[in-house]
Amino acid sequence: MSLSTCENSEAGYSSNSTYNHGISYYTPEQQQQQPQPQPQQQKRQEQQYQQPPMLPPLQQQDEEQDKEQELPEHLREGLNNTSNTSTLFPHHASNSDQTIPHVKSRNALDESRDDIASLAGESEETPKDISLRSVKSSSIFESVEIPFARLLMTIIVLSLALFIAAIDQTIVATATVRISEEFKSLSLAPWLANAYLLSSTALQPSTGRLSDIFGRTQLLLSGLLVFAVGSLICAVAQSMPMLLAGRAVAGAGSASIIGLTLVIVADIVPMRNRGPYMAIFSLVFSVSSVVGPLLGGVFVDKVSWRWIFWLSEPITAFVIAAVLILLKLPKMGADIWAKLKRIDYIGVVLLVGGLLALLLGLTFPGTERIGWRTPKVVVCLTLGIIVLAAFILVEWKVAVDPVVPLRLFRIRNVASMMAASFFMGACLFIPIYYIPIYYNIVKHTSSTMAGIYLLPFVIGIMITSIASGFLVMRLGTYRPFMWAGTAVCATGLGLLGLLDQDSGLAPRICYLLIAGLGVGSFIQLSLIAGQAAVGPEDMATTTAVLTFFRSIGSVFGMAIMQTIMTSKLENTIAGLYQYYPVYMHKILLDSFDNPSVIYGDSVIVELRQDIIDAYMEALHTVFLATIPFGIMMFLSTLVLEHKELARRIQRTAVAE
Repeated sequence: MSLSTCENSEAGYSSNSTYNHGISYYTPEQQQQQPQPQPQQQKRQEQQYQQPPMLPPLQQQDEEQDKEQELPEHLREGLNNTSNTSTLFPHHASNSDQTIPHVKSRNALDESRDDIASLAGESEETPKDISLRSVKSSSIFESVEIPFARLLMTIIVLSLALFIAAIDQTIVATATVRISEEFKSLSLAPWLANAYLLSSTALQPSTGRLSDIFGRTQLLLSGLLVFAVGSLICAVAQSMPMLLAGRAVAGAGSASIIGLTLVIVADIVPMRNRGPYMAIFSLVFSVSSVVGPLLGGVFVDKVSWRWIFWLSEPITAFVIAAVLILLKLPKMGADIWAKLKRIDYIGVVLLVGGLLALLLGLTFPGTERIGWRTPKVVVCLTLGIIVLAAFILVEWKVAVDPVVPLRLFRIRNVASMMAASFFMGACLFIPIYYIPIYYNIVKHTSSTMAGIYLLPFVIGIMITSIASGFLVMRLGTYRPFMWAGTAVCATGLGLLGLLDQDSGLAPRICYLLIAGLGVGSFIQLSLIAGQAAVGPEDMATTTAVLTFFRSIGSVFGMAIMQTIMTSKLENTIAGLYQYYPVYMHKILLDSFDNPSVIYGDSVIVELRQDIIDAYMEALHTVFLATIPFGIMMFLSTLVLEHKELARRIQRTAVAE
């Protein structure tokens, strides 16, 4: 080895210095005097120091990520603070044909450098286009596998798709009376919302596995087309049964839209950077749930209720075109028959059938004002439980490629998030549905103003959704924010029970803001916690199942709260019959379906106040009944384990 090579080597070793392991450098004259190694000995030395074979670029990047997580903290900091590999490993940038054999433990500095080099997979043969940018980057966008411009457009398109699917859940709330009057079918009015919600919820668990088989893009496009067909049926409906059928079809399409928008984000954004993007979708979902009734009321008052459904047609067409242009995901390459053979047909039928029966049993008491012991309710609940038990048995013993792998329920973090998402769903829609009742009846405001008064709840969700997303990206941990969020949510729901007819504006705003702050920090973090606990092959199914548990929690919570509200209200108003016999049929009975009658000129002040008190007492009971759900949600998160959030995308073969 020449003297020039020694001078270009690591810091501060002169030509006559000796390393700890007895290897010396010599001048050219001294080298000529040294005995040359025998051919066999030289061959063994070359084999000993042979560099490892090069990996394909994607595999090398993935191994860099795994090895970087194994670094000691002081070494990882040095790696993160380095601008490029040539400054960290100066001998790698050398063009010299001669190589200094790698020797361990020359001193502390060289040992650290060698450890970093070996763990990071660096060698002289490392191509220049492979860098450590994904490791050292703290930017939200640098680790994304697609250009930022396309990423931004994709997020906008997916948000728009989620918006039209989510707003359809609540947009008919203010149009129910007008539609029922036109079709003369008031008894079927509650099913305008339930038909959509039932079909959407029942199909959500299977969308994850089906997207693994057929591909994200194909299933999302199918969902958008089905949603458009359902909305078209609703827009041209000539009877209530036809309208309800259209609502069920649209709900079936929304199952793929709601689930896959979240799955696709996980496909294109690394786990560590996913929080801010999930925050956007959480905000879109929350805002659409609140804006829905307001927008529906505007269409009913200004144009026609049919425009509620006509409006979604051009938006859906735009989203379909944008998805075809923007969304390019990896292909799996299997033909259609191979994909069809992978479907767990028995599991899908049992799962959807069992969920529909169970959801119908939960919905009947509230929509038809019948008891939980009514034969119709008992049969549906019993049948649903039996069919779901059969589904579990089939998935456990029979299914080769189960639609919902039972192993997910044995993963601690996934099971924890299933329970927490269920209780969150039970709490989420309580303010959205019952706060407007408080303002309409107790405070006697318009539906528009009732929606405006819900804005503190939405603002709270917006603040913590965005803040927690960026904090998770920065700090790499999610448990503290989830614990704080669920505790704050339970507190805010409990504070709503303090509202009364005389409550001022400040407490009304603060209580809703606190509840929203708690909800916002949980929604997207629950998905991140679940996704971080599974491999890429189960990511889509886990996301779909967690979304399903939140949806079925909403159905369960609304069914329980509607039963509590109706029972309490009926008992209280029944006690007024003896005091106001003249108004029994005209006012008291009508106040259940049309509470605004109590503000008519023919109603005496005393009767009006008694009915308002009855509604206020029922609302108190509902708000207090949500506290146990909030507490259970908080307790479910306490068993969470910390999982590292990957800085790069976990790849899996997914059909486009």
